[in-house]
Amino acid sequence: MIKYLGIDYGLAHIGLATSEHTLATPLPSLYNDSTVFLRLTSIVREQGITHIVCGIPEGTLAPKVIQFAEELESIAGLKVVLTPETLSSQEAKHKLHEARASLAKKKNDHAYAACLILEDYLELNNVVY
Repeated sequence: MIKYLGIDYGLAHIGLATSEHTLATPLPSLYNDSTVFLRLTSIVREQGITHIVCGIPEGTLAPKVIQFAEELESIAGLKVVLTPETLSSQEAKHKLHEARASLAKKKNDHAYAACLILEDYLELNNVVY
């Protein structure tokens, strides 16, 4: 079975989402600290992840995302596909606000951004299963 992990990289938080189909499901966001790779590899194992997709923004954060993706590839043993993303966190906040989401959901906006990144990737690459 194919299972994707979508990642919205941030300096403070990392949003996560999974998908076995075309719709993504948010996971709790992680603090971007010294234990992040340990926690990510644990999630990859526990969730049975086979593919990883990470959004890469334009601008100054891009080199940090590339470095993060390379390190995650090395540690998790899976290829990390970088896909263009622009303002996914802002779009997620806007959609959560429009939907009158609960405060708990709004605090996990990075995970909803990861959902958008992953769903966009799946749609753009015609991933249907």
